[in-house]
Formats: sequence, C-alpha cells, structure tokens
Amino acid sequence: MTPVELATRRRVTGLTSAEFAKLFVTLERKVDGESAHWDASDVESWEIVGPPVVAEQHLNDAFAAANEFVATLAKRLYRAAMPAKEGAVLTAFPDDLTFWSAQPDFGGIPHALWNIAALQAAEWIRQETGVICELHAREPLV
Repeated sequence: MTPVELATRRRVTGLTSAEFAKLFVTLERKVDGESAHWDASDVESWEIVGPPVVAEQHLNDAFAAANEFVATLAKRLYRAAMPAKEGAVLTAFPDDLTFWSAQPDFGGIPHALWNIAALQAAEWIRQETGVICELHAREPLV
C-alpha cells in the first residue's frame, strides 16, 4: 500500500489520523503474535513513508470493518427512523466519550463513524420521503 493510498483510504472513512489509529489498534490488537503498539503518529508517518508490510493486511481489514460498520449502522438507523415525519431527528455525537457513554457496546469505535452512518440514513430518508431529517448532537459529557 502506497502512502497516498493509505491517506486516501483513511480520508474516505471520514476519520482523522488519530481516530483511525484508535480504531486500527482496537480492531487489530495482535499483529504477528505481538501486541500492536501503533498510534496516530505511526499512522501519520505511514502516510508519508508507507506502512510496514506486516501492517498492510491489518490496515485493509480495518478499512473494510469501518466501511461495513457504517453501512450496517446506516441501514439500522434508517429502519428505526422510518416512517419518517416532519421534524424527524437522528442523534449525532460531539466526541468519543459522549458516544461511548450513550452506546457502550461501541466502545473503542470512533464517534465519527456513527455520525457518518447517521448522515447517510438521513440522506436516504430525504431521498425516499422528501422529509428532511436533521442530526442533533448530544450535549458533551465534559
């Protein structure tokens, strides 16, 4: 994987380098039998010099998992909101802590993925029904 491919794939997920690094480490706790110790600075450096060969398949797996999570969650949020009426809203989260507090089953998953899924569901609702479904952010915990 080239540096530009890595940076582009990360940007498509909607995640910052730090958010992607958290997701990556959460999903890929063990690499070649050793605990992964990669962080945002590693990911950022990989966007300049390319990832180590040992990380490439794990990166592909993490990107696939992020995309699958967003697609599955968007469908779930869409179904839960239908049939949509005027004034319909979907919840968005301002930060990871608030997200994980409200959705503990998603601990370790960046809030940005939820927000992207909610935005996708809102767009599907608009396309299908003409109803504008807004995203309303929860108040941050801190």
